[in-house]
Order: sequence, then C-alpha cells, then structure tokens
Amino acid sequence: MPQDDSLTLTAVPPTRGVSLLYLASLAALAVVLVAGFLVAYSLFGALPSPDRLLVNVSYGVLAFGLLLLAAQAALVFGSLVRPYGEAALRVEHLAHALEQNSHRDMLTGALSRTAFDRLIVRELELLRRYGVGFCGIMLDVDGFRRVNEANGYEAGDQTLHELAQLLKLHMRRADFLFRWRSGRFLVLASGIDAEQGRRLAGKLAELVAGHPFRHGVRLSVCMGVAQALPQDAPELFAGRVKSALALAKDQGPGSVALAQE
Repeated sequence: MPQDDSLTLTAVPPTRGVSLLYLASLAALAVVLVAGFLVAYSLFGALPSPDRLLVNVSYGVLAFGLLLLAAQAALVFGSLVRPYGEAALRVEHLAHALEQNSHRDMLTGALSRTAFDRLIVRELELLRRYGVGFCGIMLDVDGFRRVNEANGYEAGDQTLHELAQLLKLHMRRADFLFRWRSGRFLVLASGIDAEQGRRLAGKLAELVAGHPFRHGVRLSVCMGVAQALPQDAPELFAGRVKSALALAKDQGPGSVALAQE
C-alpha cells in the first residue's frame, strides 16, 4: 500500500462532522424562510383588509423557497456529503488493512514481532487470572545461510515461506506462529505444559526434517521450549525461550531443549 495514498486519504474530514454541519446550515436557512413568512403574515394581519393576492404570493414564495432548499439538499448530498462518506469508509478499510499488515510478516505470512509484543501481554494476563497455560517454542533453521549461498536469496525466501506454511498447516487453530528474524520462528502453543511442549516441538522438528522443500532443499531445525509462568513479564518469558533455543543449538542440529527453570 503506497504511503502517499494512505496519507492523502486520512486527511478526509470525518463524515459525521460534515453531515452535521451541512444539516445545521439547511436548518438555519429553513428557519430564516419560515421566520420571514411569519413576519410577512403578521404584517398582513395588522392591515385592515389585506390583499388576498399578496398573501397567496407570499405563500407561494415560501413554498418555492422550501422546494429550492430541498433540491439544494439533494444536490449537495449527492455531490459532496455522499462522496465524503465513501472516502471515509475507504479510509476505514485501508486503516484496517494497514493494521493487519503491520501484524504480518510479508515474506512468510506469519505474525510479526509487533503482533507478539501485543499478544503476549494478553496471554500472560489470561494465565495469571484464569490459569490458561501455554508454552513458547522457538525454532531456528540449522545453517540457513548455506541455503542462501547454495541456491540464492530468492530460493532462501521461498524456503522460509514454505516452512511457515508447513508449520501453520500442522499447528492447532488455537496456536500462533510468529516470524522472529531470518530463519527463526516462535510458536505460542496454548493449553500445554513444558513436557507436552517438548513433544510438540519434537514432532514439528521431525516434520521439517522429512519435508522435501523446493529447489531440493532439506532442512533441520533446533527448538527451544519454555512454559509460561504467572510471574513472567513478556521480556522474561521471551528470554527464557531464547535461552532454551541456545541450549538446543549447543546440543547440535535438530535438537530440542527445555528451558532450565
């Protein structure tokens, strides 16, 4: 989405404010017309024998003025207020799309680090209030630099995209996949403890190792697992997951390690 387009559209005034201002101006004009008629009517009433023709002409002028006012309302609404409404609706849709895109990694389709920063606060609050536990599983592709060097960066990007789709296909609907950086991803797996998280990580590692990626690429991944604790802050939880991954990498390619509590 081009940045200039979004900036231009967000400058459109709020539709409700424009509509209210327009309706207020119409109401003021109607009041003026009716007030003018009432003044004329009172003057006619004060005359001993008012001219009936003049009274009828006054009625006609008032009716004609009100018809002109109605026509003006329809014309201006069609050419000004309605386009404002359509533009404001488009801005709303663009804002929603930008919000969604800011939470997605454009290469892999996984959620972004920004999305993780927001979501982890909610998940930890649910854990503290209702005991809804979850695990973090961080995975890193072993020797991903060699994939880029052997096949080119475009092939490397395609491999990461395929890896993300493979992981999402075998995750539960309640779980979340985040792109952390380069060949590193993070899974938030809901409702499981550390041992269940370790088994899930092992299954995902086997899945990746057995999958034939495009360009003849074969991958192995290290995985670190940490269970969220009620006293965790977001930074503390993320740090424990990364420490578990470091333990797995020390053990060698394809390893899975639990965080040391």
